[in-house]
Amino acid sequence: MARKMLINATRPEEVRVAIVHNTTMEAYEVAASESGLIKGNIYRGIVVSVRPALEAAFVDIGTGKDALVRADDIVPEAMHRKHSGSGRPRIENIVDKGKPITVQVTRDPIAHKGAQATTNISLAGRYLVAMPFDDVRGVSRRTEDEEVRKAAKEKLASMDLPENLGIIVRTNALDQPKATLNRDLSALHRLWKKIKKEAGTGKGTKLLYSDQDLVVQALRDHLDSSITEVLIDDDEVFAKAKGYMASFMPRAKTRLIRYTERMPLFSKFELEDQIDRIYQRSVDLPSGGSIVIDGTEALTAIDVNSGRGTKGGSQEENAFRTNIQAASAVARQLRMRDIGGLIVVEFIDMRASKNNHEVEKTLRDAMKSDKARHTVSKISANGLLEVNRQRIKKALQLRSHRPCPTCSGSGTIASSELVGLSLLRRIEARAATGRLLSVSIELHPELADALQNERRQELASLEREFDIRVEVIAASGLHRSEEHIEWVKREERRSLTEAPTEQAAVSAADLADGVGHQAAKQETQLEPEGSVTEETPTDDAAPKSSRRRRRGGRRRKKAVLKDQVEDTTEGESHAAPQAEEPVAPEATATKTADPEAESGEKKKPRRRRRPRRSKKAKTENGSSEAESQDTPKNDKDPAEDAKKDTPLIDKAPPGGDPFAY
Repeated sequence: MARKMLINATRPEEVRVAIVHNTTMEAYEVAASESGLIKGNIYRGIVVSVRPALEAAFVDIGTGKDALVRADDIVPEAMHRKHSGSGRPRIENIVDKGKPITVQVTRDPIAHKGAQATTNISLAGRYLVAMPFDDVRGVSRRTEDEEVRKAAKEKLASMDLPENLGIIVRTNALDQPKATLNRDLSALHRLWKKIKKEAGTGKGTKLLYSDQDLVVQALRDHLDSSITEVLIDDDEVFAKAKGYMASFMPRAKTRLIRYTERMPLFSKFELEDQIDRIYQRSVDLPSGGSIVIDGTEALTAIDVNSGRGTKGGSQEENAFRTNIQAASAVARQLRMRDIGGLIVVEFIDMRASKNNHEVEKTLRDAMKSDKARHTVSKISANGLLEVNRQRIKKALQLRSHRPCPTCSGSGTIASSELVGLSLLRRIEARAATGRLLSVSIELHPELADALQNERRQELASLEREFDIRVEVIAASGLHRSEEHIEWVKREERRSLTEAPTEQAAVSAADLADGVGHQAAKQETQLEPEGSVTEETPTDDAAPKSSRRRRRGGRRRKKAVLKDQVEDTTEGESHAAPQAEEPVAPEATATKTADPEAESGEKKKPRRRRRPRRSKKAKTENGSSEAESQDTPKNDKDPAEDAKKDTPLIDKAPPGGDPFAY
């Protein structure tokens, strides 16, 4: 069976292209709506950062991540300031931050790394490649025959080429007539003029040219004379391919067929199973061995295993047979998976040097059909072979797969025993400080059950020893690698309990002070604290007493102040009690000085009982019941009242106020 190109476009969100030979898939390309491929696109970007230490600039191209442009990739036509000196110019001397610049993406963004771009733009056609900022006239490096290269250069020299437009002849143009090449050249020239015009209009970032049409790419880069048929299962894509072939390949002998059978196109040629194996980590070999492919950010490692392959007469023969099959499989998998960068292949050790040379030759021959540039080294003494392959696109698995949320892409998860021990150590370390009050742990149900069942005694021991509370919660919404831990400190709990009883900056006592001060100021000033009076109080200063808050204090203070104003107005005077005797609760605010207070000594107040209400004061005063309870008015001699109430009070506190405590 001859080689065929199959284009599956029945699903608009994914277009697939495969090249098959007999029943083996030789090449596979897929374009998904969320693949994130931008290589080959041309943007008008804005310089956002200039890094002299890196000799590069970062350019915003409107894709979310800034593109890296090195100083060597900036052509003189794209420089903001012309370089007049000799030697390589410095990046800070040729570009300015905030100015626009036209760039073309040369490498797709990978992981956390942004795209890489250049100002040396190239436009690929069917047979030619146009380079507007380069005067090169050459032939593709993939053409190794010197006679063919010489004939291609002569054909190129006979063409009428535009000025300031470099041209490179592609490999598939070697057998094409001059008229076909001129048609391709004219199309590329018109395309560049249109891009240049779009770059000069408007401001900000802008996509000037997109090179992500998978159908056009497949027909342009993969369709050659060896492919006899192109089968397409979608009307719109079929019309696009027909128009492209009519414009650029009018003399092509390849048949364009609209596939209309009910059986899906790829299933018809048994390709679905082969595509599924592309995403697998291990690939089986015919001899019973296998190759295992593991990718990292730095390189891709491929290990060759003999497996069940034991058909050889000796260990050397068995290793040689497995390595030969592995070499062909490695070259095919690199093309299928779009793996680029550094690839290290570990072959099975072989003693004979000629066997090593044969494996190397097999791998080089298998990679000749690869359109990406590559180099193949020799097998080292440790059985390692290095392959450097051009990274044309992002790896297929990175475009179509997402990292696992459970293992974060590592492929392994921690055991329940390790998770339990780690939690116990963390709880013990925090509890040993004495500041931990409680901890709440949310885990995947599997880990929560294992922790509660297998570590129950250890958790209980920690709770008893450190007086803490440990709570384990099974959260079905968490992945196995996720955990939510809430640590509660004792200071935090104390602050929460003390918050409602916080002392206010301004209290009701301040209002009482203001009222009493205003009433005393209107009539007279009472005796200051610390003075001794025999018969009548002095009018020098108002009394100063230490007030402390108690329940019902505002009501009592208002009653006292009211009586103060009334007594001052009526001109009544009361004799102060003796200093050594406790002061009775009178209506006046005058206090008797304490001899011990005068000497600077203070006595610790004893516990006292609340004074009884005076029935006589209640009758004579005629005020409300609440007022008579707090401040009973006494018309008799204060000394007699004081003696009468003395048994009810052990001793007055310092300051002489029986209501302060």
